[in-house]
Parts: sequence; C-alpha cells; structure tokens
Amino acid sequence: MHLIFFLIISFLITNISFAEFVDKVNQSGINFKHINGMQGDYYFPEIMGSGVAVFDFDNDGDLDLYFVQSGHLNNPNDAITDQLYRNDTTKSDNPKFTNVSKKSGISSIGYGMGASTGDINNDGFVDLLINNYGQNAIYINKGNGTFSLLDNSLINQYKSWSVSSSLADYNNDGLLDVYIVNYVDYFANDKVKTCLSVDESKDYCSPQAFSYQHDRLFKNLGANKFEEITSIAGLKSKAGPGLGVVTTDVNKDGLLDYYIANDGEPNHLWLNQGNDSFKENGFMSGLSVNMNGKPEASMGVDVSDYDNDGDEDFFMTHLNRQTNTLYVNNGKGRFTDLSIKMKIGSSSYSYTGFGTMWLDYDLDGYLDLFSANGEVIKNQKQQIAGDAFPFKQPNQLWKNLGNGSFSESSKQQDSSFLQPKVSRGAARVDIDNDGDLDIIVSNNNGTPHLYINKLSQPNNWIGIDLYNKKTKRTETDALIELTQEDVKMFRRVKTDGGYASSNDHRVVFGLNSNKSKANVKVNWRDGSSSIHKNLDLNKYHVIKK
Repeated sequence: MHLIFFLIISFLITNISFAEFVDKVNQSGINFKHINGMQGDYYFPEIMGSGVAVFDFDNDGDLDLYFVQSGHLNNPNDAITDQLYRNDTTKSDNPKFTNVSKKSGISSIGYGMGASTGDINNDGFVDLLINNYGQNAIYINKGNGTFSLLDNSLINQYKSWSVSSSLADYNNDGLLDVYIVNYVDYFANDKVKTCLSVDESKDYCSPQAFSYQHDRLFKNLGANKFEEITSIAGLKSKAGPGLGVVTTDVNKDGLLDYYIANDGEPNHLWLNQGNDSFKENGFMSGLSVNMNGKPEASMGVDVSDYDNDGDEDFFMTHLNRQTNTLYVNNGKGRFTDLSIKMKIGSSSYSYTGFGTMWLDYDLDGYLDLFSANGEVIKNQKQQIAGDAFPFKQPNQLWKNLGNGSFSESSKQQDSSFLQPKVSRGAARVDIDNDGDLDIIVSNNNGTPHLYINKLSQPNNWIGIDLYNKKTKRTETDALIELTQEDVKMFRRVKTDGGYASSNDHRVVFGLNSNKSKANVKVNWRDGSSSIHKNLDLNKYHVIKK
C-alpha cells in the first residue's frame, strides 16, 4: 500500500511543470544602475521611480530593453541618461544584451519615472514616450536604429509629475492616442517639506500632503500631431494621485476604457462614451474601493481573464498593511473584491507592491501573478542595521491553482529571486522567444533584476503576434480567443498596465500537456474578426490583417 502511494506521488511530481525564476542580470551584459539622487533631503520623487520598457526597436524579432533613469533633482547631470539595450540573445535561458544608448541618439536627461511604447505614426517602427518629473518626452523611431526627439509636441509642453501612460486607440481611428497619468502637484510646494517617520526622523511624504493633478488625454491626429482633449473628455472633473493605468473594454461596447490606480484615493474607471468624452464609473462598477468601502494606496494595476470565464479581472498592488486586491468580474462589468477569499490578501499584507502583471509562468493555462515590492516608509530594522536606503523587500509570485484561488510560490524560486531590493517597475517579456515568460524589474537606486524562467518540464504553448497591414503596426487591444480540445481562453493584446512600464506586445497561451493544434479567433479593433485554424504549437504565429 505504501509503495503504491509512493509511486502515485512520484508520478505526480515528475509530471508537474515547475517554473523557477533565476536572476541573470549579471551575466546578461546589462550594467544599468538607477540613481535617485538622494542626499538626505527626502525629496518625494526620489522614492517613486522608475520603470522599464520592453519593445522591438530594430524589428529583428526579439525584445529589447529600455531603462528609465532619474538622477539628481537639485543638480542635473547630463551624463546620467536613460539606457537602451539591444537583445542579442541566441540561446535559450542565456540572455545577452548590448548597450546601444549612444548609437540610438536618445539623450533623455529628465528626472525619469516611466515609459510606454507604441507606433505613434504608423510607420512600422515602435516609438517611446518617457514620463518625467517635469516635462515628458516623445522619441520617434527613425527605423535605422536611431531616435529623434519630437520637440514640438503638445505632450512635451507642460510641466507635471507624470508616472505612467498608455498608448492605445480609444476612438478606433487606427492611430494610438496618449493617456498621461499624473501624480501630485509637488511643484507648488517646498521640495524640502518635512514629513516624519514613526521614530520622528525625517522620511518621505505621502501623496496626501499635496494637492493632486488631473490626468491628460491627447488625441492622435496623425503626422506626429496631437490635440489635447482633456477638458472635452471630462478628465478635469476628477483629479487624483495617479500611478498606474491600463486599458480594457469593461462594458464590451467595442470602445476602450481607462482604469487608473490612485495612491490613497478612490480609483477611477473612465468609461468611453464614443464621442471623445468619458464618464467616471468607478464606484458603480465596484472598482473604486475595497471590500470594506475604503480606498487603498494603489500603485500598479493589470487586467486579464485570470479565471478563463470570458471576462477580464483586475489586480492591484498596494501599500503594506492594506493587502493587494483582486477584483473579479461578474461578466457584466460589475466587480467584487475577492482578495481574501482567493488567498491573495494575507500573503501580501506585509509588503508594498508597485509593478505587477498577470502571466502564465508555468504554461498550465491559468494566469499567475507577480508583484515588485519595495517600501516607501523607512524600515526600522534596516535603518538600525545601518542600511543607507532602508526600503528593501523581496518580490512575490503567486501560482493560480485553477479554481480561482492562489498560492504564493515565491519561496520555491531561486535565491536570487528572493534578494530584497526597492523594486518599482516590472515588465512581462519572453527574452529568448522560447514561450516561457520572463520578468524584468527596475529597482530604485540599484541594479535591475532579469528573472529568466526555467521550466523543469515545459508545457505546450502558442504565441500570437498581431499585425495590421493598414496601420503598419502591432494591433494592440485586440481580443484573441483560443480553442483547443475542451480548452477555451481569451486574452487581450496590450503593452500598458503595471507601474510606469511597458510589456511584451505578444500574447502567449499556456496549453499544459495538450498536444492538439489550436484554433484562434481574432477580434480586431475595427470590429471585424478572422479565424485561423490548426495552428502548430510551441511557436509564435504572426497573424496579419
């Protein structure tokens, strides 16, 4: 009897695909180090940055990395700039990157926060939008490995504290519009305003110490021209300390809506009315506050169909002692906070999360969760131990058990995964195009993490890369439906979400041990659809319209 039990357990263990993330940044050629410029004055922006962008800037089929730099608020240094790394990886699980920052012509020296990506002018090359404390910057990809600053853009002509942004086509005209998330009005206050920690020593302030800034929306007119429609859209009616933004179609009317993560205030859901205007519907949808009716310090946000029921669900990261929050969709655009029930609440209670993402890291067909963690209030134990930057925490990973609930799997990872840093932005990316998803993390005042996914027994998968021949760019925000045997999954193409970062534009479906070919239906942004049958597994498919 004991032998039979042992054989059954041994069979189950050897047939479970186990994913282990290993930090390989030191072997990758990436030597970027984020500098926040701290000198003991506790300037608020120092603790908030920064993000990372993932995009194929040279159209060679693999994903390159862009790191946002901050610098010194009181002593700008032209030598401290953002950095672009070209992906030269040729072997699975062995990332190789080359710093091409100088060759690229990018010289972004603003106090950087975040970055978003998208082909703004529909020329087939992905452009960059950099969010700064100060003026933002758009860099147009010239298609020859270099970028030029779009210095006459309206987006660059105002001063704010922008953290995140989204490039998405809200009006379905084939052009990517720009939504800018703004934080607090720090410019109107003395930079050395004093805030205190629990031991009455100086510490970083909370956003509630300042007035808030409203977000801004810019309509893309083509030819690298934009029109600001913030007032028309209604965004000035509700200001908030915004940190994260993600697009989705909450009410399934074919129009993209914007969901904003606000730090310590109710979150905003801007429902697209179809005439350049939006209606805020956060409270009515159940997405503004938690199950106790209280707003939380929302940092990062992502949305996807985690339970494979055909509608999209939201996940938010928060300040410690608040827990991260899972909002589950009832299929009609109404959401319920099920964080405690689904085993997310207690495991995140002691952490402050920023960057986050849904990703099927073990390719079993269920979306798992990642949170990039780091304090914003001094950790007393680290301070007593003499740590000059006492805000460090380990990052976290949760496995989707397939029944709607989660189990934290952080401690099952390599020791390099558990190394505590002050993590901020994070992006989902398949560095080596092998189907298992990797994670890049930007750390405040430190070097990044490059978590390479090493599956012990790889499951099957299929990758989808959508291309619109009319717009000459990736078809973002399209909805993809996959069917295989008795499996049915929905995923949306998007690069926004998380915190101050931009993700891999491709969609990867984990198929577990299923071996039959898959069928895919693409719901394009113009309302049309296309069906693609008998697609081979374990490869990326470029689907063109």
